[in-house]
Amino acid sequence: MRVNKYIAAVLLLLLFLPLSGCNYDFSEILGSPSGSSQPELIKAKIYFTDGQSLETYIKDLGIQQDGKVYVGGSSLNYLYDARGNIVGSYNYQRVLYIKIISSQDQDEESS
Repeated sequence: MRVNKYIAAVLLLLLFLPLSGCNYDFSEILGSPSGSSQPELIKAKIYFTDGQSLETYIKDLGIQQDGKVYVGGSSLNYLYDARGNIVGSYNYQRVLYIKIISSQDQDEESS
């Protein structure tokens, strides 16, 4: 009898979590993927028109969906670290070209 009351109490608490506005991701409990549709980051070396270059991670090779395009054609794109955190931004108008760094390129550079 005590076990039934305990189970009922736990179920009641689990019912109140979504009703109380809790933003908990219940897919973790169920073991299903949360549906995070973050695009894979691309390791790239960006060459700018002023001769500088930068090795970083980007989401895509064009103007990103979350990037901004301003009147006059300049645009703002974001730079990411390996974990997907934004670490900077760049003006796409100043990009000369972008070279994708594959895992083979990284292996050749290290040897």
